[in-house]
Amino acid sequence: MQRYFTDEELTAGAVYMSGTDTHHMKNVMRFKPGQEFHMVDINRTAFLCEVTETDDHVYYRVVSAVEESPELPVRTSIFCPLLKGEKFEWMIQKSTELGAFDFHIFEADRGIVKLDGKKRAKRLERYGKVIREAGEQSRRNMLPHINFGKALKNTDFGAFDAVIFAYEGNVGNPAAGLERVLGTIRPGDSIALVFGPEGGFSDNEAGLMERFHSVRLGARILRAETAPLYALSAISHHFEQPASH
Repeated sequence: MQRYFTDEELTAGAVYMSGTDTHHMKNVMRFKPGQEFHMVDINRTAFLCEVTETDDHVYYRVVSAVEESPELPVRTSIFCPLLKGEKFEWMIQKSTELGAFDFHIFEADRGIVKLDGKKRAKRLERYGKVIREAGEQSRRNMLPHINFGKALKNTDFGAFDAVIFAYEGNVGNPAAGLERVLGTIRPGDSIALVFGPEGGFSDNEAGLMERFHSVRLGARILRAETAPLYALSAISHHFEQPASH
């Protein structure tokens, strides 16, 4: 079922007018009165809605709340520098589908892509659209926020229960497996997953790992855009698989 997001607080039984999704609802989905869809409100609650009227906008009635839990049991933040070409967009799209909570773009020592303030604003607008479409497609109950941050040495990780560096230097060290760290984390915790650029972490950045968890992501070195997806998949498997009997 098609899903949208609104900044309003929805109430069962009330009728609302479509906002930013009007074009998609009218011209792509071609909604007619009586058709149903899901709308997620500002409180991250999904509602079953029914179209009541279409003219310049789409009017819909909120039928009932939808009981579901599509979010990861742990709040997982992705720290990653910009990547070349379309790699970064692809990464945030797939990471949104896999349950990332938010994205922090940091200035890596070996980062290749550099943007000024104006270009950053345009990129954030574009990235927001990518995230929104991925959140709708994957039936999320929230849209991850994305922002530009600082260099790792100036980043405050104090709000996180665990900080995990995916370091290519650990590829030959089975003792640095991600699963070991995940075993120390509990549902409800917040995790910072830190990934390097195409050229990997610098020696200075690698030195920061001494205070945190430095892990390997399997026995192979992954591309910068693939590593976050591996980690999110491992987190999903660890926390969302039903217990065996």
